Amino acid sequence: MRKNLEGLKKTHVIVLVVLLFVGIAAVFGDKGVLELYRVKKERDGILAYNKGLEKENSGLEEKIRLLEKDKRYIGQIARKELGKLGRNEIVYKLEEPKAASTRQEGVN
Repeated sequence: MRKNLEGLKKTHVIVLVVLLFVGIAAVFGDKGVLELYRVKKERDGILAYNKGLEKENSGLEEKIRLLEKDKRYIGQIARKELGKLGRNEIVYKLEEPKAASTRQEGVN
C-alpha cells in the first residue's frame, strides 16, 4: 500500500510539472497569450491608421472633384496659394506697428 501511495505522489508531481510547463509555454511561448495580446494591439493600431488614411483619401477625392468642376474653388485656391487676384479685387498690404520699446528708446 505504501508503494501505491509513493507511486501516486510521483504521478501527481509529474502531472503538476507537465501542467506547469504547458501553462508557462501557453503564456510566454511564441504563440502564447502575451504574443496574442501584442499582435492584437498591433492590429488595432494598423486599423486605426487605415481609418485615418481612408478619411484623408476621401478629403483628397473631394478636392480633386472640386478642382475638376468648381471654378470658384479653383479661383479660391489660386488666390490663396498663388497670390492671384480676381476681377475688381484690390490688395491692401498693412505694415505691422513698430514695437513700443523702440519708440520709447528715443524719448529717454
